[in-house]
Amino acid sequence: MCSSSEESEDNEGAALVKPKKEPLELEAPTQKSVAVEGAWLKWASLALLVFQNSGIFMIMRYTRSGAIPGPKYLTTVTVWFSEVAKLLICLAILLIGQLRDGAGVRGLGKQLRDEIWDQRHDTLKLGVPAACYTVQNNLLFLAVTHMSAAASQILYQSKTLSTAFFSVVILGKRYLAIQWFSFALLSVGVILVKQEDSKGAHVDTPGASPLLGATASLAAAGLSGFAGVFCEMMFTKGSTSIWMRNVQLALFTIPLQTLTVWQSDAATIRADGPMVGFHASTWGVVAIQVAGGLIVAVVIKYAGNILKTFAAVLAIVVTQHAQSGRLGEAVACHHGLVSLHLKARGCPPPS
Repeated sequence: MCSSSEESEDNEGAALVKPKKEPLELEAPTQKSVAVEGAWLKWASLALLVFQNSGIFMIMRYTRSGAIPGPKYLTTVTVWFSEVAKLLICLAILLIGQLRDGAGVRGLGKQLRDEIWDQRHDTLKLGVPAACYTVQNNLLFLAVTHMSAAASQILYQSKTLSTAFFSVVILGKRYLAIQWFSFALLSVGVILVKQEDSKGAHVDTPGASPLLGATASLAAAGLSGFAGVFCEMMFTKGSTSIWMRNVQLALFTIPLQTLTVWQSDAATIRADGPMVGFHASTWGVVAIQVAGGLIVAVVIKYAGNILKTFAAVLAIVVTQHAQSGRLGEAVACHHGLVSLHLKARGCPPPS
């Protein structure tokens, strides 16, 4: 009886062990598929960010340089539309999440109340980067009105240096020597491409002031670096999603931008309406600005800030060299720089 009981116990133990092999066999491909999906999203989002960073300066310059006949659109109004569109898209994403969980509109309302009103101290802190972003967007429009797209984009990309500076001061981050070396290369690139741009590009707009445009670009870069680091500090605090953080930001950016519209263009709006000078290309500016805000969120999640910096550098190269016909050579050089940087970090280079 003892032997039979032992055999029965062994059979029961075997029966309990055998089923455990099945989920282990199913778990490996699931993790692999998640890794593949993450890698695909990382490089796809980086490619989209390069396209967005290059396209926004080109289309802004085209729409503001007098190439389109008729009155110019109000830049403050386009920024306002961009902020409202980002708010609506983020709310839609949050609503989709609530619908997936079966909570619906009521669930979204409860989520907004819990994370905006109940955590109002954190919400109020986002007024700081909101003000910075509002001023920054308007400074970019001022910059491309007074100087070429390539030059304004180059100067604006000095936000890489301002971001590194504020990351050290505010977040206490430390960068490797190769990272500081890449920042130094970017600074040298700014000088060289600015010199090349000054030879082949000029501003045809009457009354344009290159000094004013350069000042506006550099100021926008400084504000971008500070606001980005401040937002990173807030985004890593707690479990609030980046979509909810964008909603919280919109609570400040939209009223601030509305005030900017009223102070800057109230007389024109009363005379001609807020949509004066709007064309299809103007809506393209709005769409690219909105897309940029959403793409950056994906890049930060799947690629990180280091690769995001290199994507911004590649956007500079694309903008400048696409006009000179050396795009393939520029992309190859950038690909080598990225591969060297990733190799030093112990990461596989991009394919």
